[in-house]
Amino acid sequence: MVLYKKTNVTAKNGINFVRSAVEGAGSLFHKIETENDLGIDALIELIRDEKPLSRQVAIQVKSGSSYYNPSGEECLIPIESHRDYWLNHPLPVLGVVFVPALGVAHWVNIKNYLKANPSETVIRFRTSNANRFDQAAFAKIFVPTVLREVPDLTLPEASALFESEKPDESYLGLIVLFRRYPNNLDFWSRLIQHITDRAPSEIPPVTVYFLAHIPWHGDIAYFGEQITEATKAHVRSKLAGFSREHVVKLLGFIDEEGGISRGAIGQSVEAIISSLPNASTFLKDIALDKSLEPFIRECAALILAMNEGAAAIPIIERLEGVRSWYATELVEHIKQYGGINPYA
Repeated sequence: MVLYKKTNVTAKNGINFVRSAVEGAGSLFHKIETENDLGIDALIELIRDEKPLSRQVAIQVKSGSSYYNPSGEECLIPIESHRDYWLNHPLPVLGVVFVPALGVAHWVNIKNYLKANPSETVIRFRTSNANRFDQAAFAKIFVPTVLREVPDLTLPEASALFESEKPDESYLGLIVLFRRYPNNLDFWSRLIQHITDRAPSEIPPVTVYFLAHIPWHGDIAYFGEQITEATKAHVRSKLAGFSREHVVKLLGFIDEEGGISRGAIGQSVEAIISSLPNASTFLKDIALDKSLEPFIRECAALILAMNEGAAAIPIIERLEGVRSWYATELVEHIKQYGGINPYA
């Protein structure tokens, strides 16, 4: 007797769910028949306001409980023999996992995952509202993300995401708030609170870069709605309350490879710290604090030298426990050139 297996029904349910979300949002869903499936189940033709965007994406759809780990809220897509095919496909390749029991689907950029995890045999990704795949999320988040645009979320929606404990939701909320609502004062208060209250591992470095738009530095390329002077004054008043511990935390974002140089996160850290009313006092104290990591102290000494030139030499000469050559070279450079500018 010929049987129509339940797995076929489950797979078809996944395809139908994705098709419904795509077509309900006004885009086109082109299914690839099973006999022609090499690891791609469908092509999505992106359309917005009835106008084709001349962009397609390829998707692999998985459906069923075997592709979802409820304890970790994690989706799974076996890579099997598809790695090279997906990596070399001319279109963006995305994976969608539909969980019938929950009636929800979530997506992942397969190419990006494979490049970041070259030895993995299974694609694993956490589910969240940032990668939800349904009709509403398709138009608001999925399409803008594929097109590298800022997702079209309301202020309450973006704010709720920003406060989420899930990193990808918080990151999405941060991006939308900064790009779409740069003069919302509550956003800036929350951003500063994130930096002061959350662990460094929970703070994306781009948060520091965004905050550096208030004091500004020469390598900021800003687009969109301009940040008003009233907004900047509000944020400066908040920054004025930063303590020595906050400055140490900011210095901790500087990586040793990039240091304080053009285009590195250290440039944004320096811009913020240099704008603080008590910067000189904090930097001197941090540079001489032997309980701190040597690199933190060196960065503090460098920023102090950038701001005070030769007046910083007595502090730099008192550095102990750092690399033996650092203080000597820094002092010699200041004496020869009258100061130091790592961005020159």
